Amino acid sequence: MKTKLLYLTFGFFIAFNGNAQDSLSKKRTIIREIPVYREVDVMASYRGGYEVLLKRIEAATKNCKTGSFKGKEATIVIDVLITDKGKVAKIEFVKSPTSLCNDAIKSTIENATQWIPGRIDNKPVNSYLQLTVNLSNAHNSNSNAINRL
Repeated sequence: MKTKLLYLTFGFFIAFNGNAQDSLSKKRTIIREIPVYREVDVMASYRGGYEVLLKRIEAATKNCKTGSFKGKEATIVIDVLITDKGKVAKIEFVKSPTSLCNDAIKSTIENATQWIPGRIDNKPVNSYLQLTVNLSNAHNSNSNAINRL
């Protein structure tokens, strides 16, 4: 009887000690909700102007495969979430008739680090910015041209 009690006590000790160490080794993840705005007092912008961003996108889409895009124009609408620190947090393609250049455009926007965040009451906030990119592929040219943003 004493040996059974000793084994039972020893088993409880090991089980309790293992659970205590597991709970201490797990890091706590704190999740906080940060508001994201679509309507702001001052829209987020790109440092140097959108012409600089357009040139980067044009250079990135120059080598896109022509495929079904040949001889057509495509208007791509992109939602970009700019954080209050000026970083790109999320990119969504709202309208994209062709997905041939989407990866190149997405990587160009993600690598763009010169964003100025949107403002409400002169304080930087997380906000969405909607970009419109017009791609055209002429029959005589192998490069894509960005018409406007």
